Amino acid sequence: MEVSLATAQPRDCGIDAVAAATRRLVDAITRAGAAVDGDADRIVADLDALTARIDAHAPDLAERIATMWRQPGPGRFDPTGGTENPLSPPVSLWVEPDGSVRGEVTLGLAFQGPPGHVHGGTSAMLMDHALGIANARAGYASVTVGLDVSFHAAIPVGSTITILARHDGRDGRKVRSSGELRIGDLTCVTASGTFVLMDDPSTQDKFRRPSGGQA
Repeated sequence: MEVSLATAQPRDCGIDAVAAATRRLVDAITRAGAAVDGDADRIVADLDALTARIDAHAPDLAERIATMWRQPGPGRFDPTGGTENPLSPPVSLWVEPDGSVRGEVTLGLAFQGPPGHVHGGTSAMLMDHALGIANARAGYASVTVGLDVSFHAAIPVGSTITILARHDGRDGRKVRSSGELRIGDLTCVTASGTFVLMDDPSTQDKFRRPSGGQA
């Protein structure tokens, strides 16, 4: 049986390519560290010039938000798996035939917390995102109200992380899901989440956009 992609398919052109190049830049800066000090003034000048060139194309914030939410399909701007977001780790998630979500990601030095290992906050972000995707793919678009994360083993930087998530059920307006991060057969992180439906009136009110930013 086939699996379906649950995150945006990266493109080799346009903003996706710019975001990917920026990730490579961040990785290079993180790995180089103070070794760039001797060339820092020239690097900063080049980066400032490039930033000004890009900023000349940028609309105001409300317009950009509205444009983002007009896009069909998975969010290309999400901070986890968003192909247009240079801050996003390159996460890809698939929906398995049983409805669960599975994915992989390799995190570089920019995501380090303890020496040589991935920051716990990054692991929590991966879990929160995957659990939300599992709920959405089960038909329950929802936002997080509670996330319980347990850390069982440290994740080395540069290792291939397997992400697993599943929808566990609905109780009224609340939706629940759970999952884990693994390296091979080793379970490193487990998580369970409680979410509230996006179509609930109180949730919609909290996330209502100003009239000027409506899609």
